[in-house]
Amino acid sequence: MVPRRTLQIDLFPRELPFWLLAMGGAALGMQAGVDPLITLPAAFLATVRVRVRLV
Repeated sequence: MVPRRTLQIDLFPRELPFWLLAMGGAALGMQAGVDPLITLPAAFLATVRVRVRLV
């Protein structure tokens, strides 16, 4: 049998200032009338550190 490589995706929360900045940016975008489908994923990516690797 041949071992298969798998994709591992890790999500780590960032430190507190990034959370505050991302939520403030999302709130500002919502107040300006930007579509939530654009604002919320951008805020999520700003608050979470994503690590993708093959195991």
